[in-house]
Amino acid sequence: MPDAQTRFDLAQAVAHQVGARLRAAFRPRGVDATRKADRTLVTQADTAADALAQRLLRAADPRAAVLSEEAQTTVPPGHDGVWVVDPLDGTHNFAFGLPVWGVSVAYVDASGYPLLAVAYFPLLDEMYTAWRGRGAWLNGQPIRVRPQPPEHGVALVGVCWPLPRPYHHARWPWKVRSIGSGVWMQALVARGTTLAAVDCAPRVWDAAAAQVLVEAAGGVVRPWHGPGFFPLTPGEDYGRRRGRLIAAASPAVWEQARAVLAQVEADASAGGTGSQSAGRG
Repeated sequence: MPDAQTRFDLAQAVAHQVGARLRAAFRPRGVDATRKADRTLVTQADTAADALAQRLLRAADPRAAVLSEEAQTTVPPGHDGVWVVDPLDGTHNFAFGLPVWGVSVAYVDASGYPLLAVAYFPLLDEMYTAWRGRGAWLNGQPIRVRPQPPEHGVALVGVCWPLPRPYHHARWPWKVRSIGSGVWMQALVARGTTLAAVDCAPRVWDAAAAQVLVEAAGGVVRPWHGPGFFPLTPGEDYGRRRGRLIAAASPAVWEQARAVLAQVEADASAGGTGSQSAGRG
C-alpha cells in the first residue's frame, strides 16, 4: 500500500505526464470539440487525458478508487482512498486556443476529505502542490494567501463563467476577472494574487485539488449554497451533483463575498441583473 509521500510523488508524476499529453494536443487556433448533455464542451484531448490518468493511477495504486469527469463518477465502496481527477480543467479555453488550462489530481484519504493535491498548467509552466496541514507550493516554492487588500486598496477576485457583469456591484469593492479555469482561479487565491474566487457550478473534480491548495495556503473554501462535497459518500454519483463555492483568503473575506452574492441574488429576485450560473470550462 503506498504511503502519503509516495502518493504525493505519484500525483505530481501523473499530472506532469497528462499535462505533456495535453500540451502536444493543444493548438493556438483551437481544436475540435463536441457538446455534452450538460452543454459543456469535451475534446478528444479530454478523453485521452482521462484514460491516461486512470491507467497510471490504477497501475501504481490499485486499491484506491479513481473518480474523474470523463469516466467513473460514482465512489465505489471498499476502497483504499479515492483519486479525484480533472483531466482537463479549462476545456473551453483549450478548445478555443487560450493557454490557461491544466490537469488536477487530488487524493482523498479515509476521512473522506482531500489530503494531497496537484494542479499542473503546462503552458504557464506552473505546478501547484499541496498537502493538508503541511503547506502549499508553486514550482516548489511555498505560497500563502493575501489575507487583506494591498495598501493601495485595489484587489482582484475571480468569478465563474460565463460573465462577470452581475458581480460588478456597488457593495463589492474589488475588481472582478473571469478566467475560464476553476482550479487556476482558486490557485490565484492560494498564491496571494486574488482575494477570493466565486465558483458557481463546480463538480467534485473541479473542487478537490483546489480546496486542498487554498486551505493549505491559509485560506478557506466553503459553499455559499447547499452542502459541500466532502466527506465523499460511497455510492453517490458525483456527475449529477454541483456545488456553489467561495474560496477566500480569510473568513472575513469569505463573509464579505457572501454578503455581495446575497445582494446579487436579491436583485435577481427583484428583477435585476441576476447572477449567472452555467456549465464548466
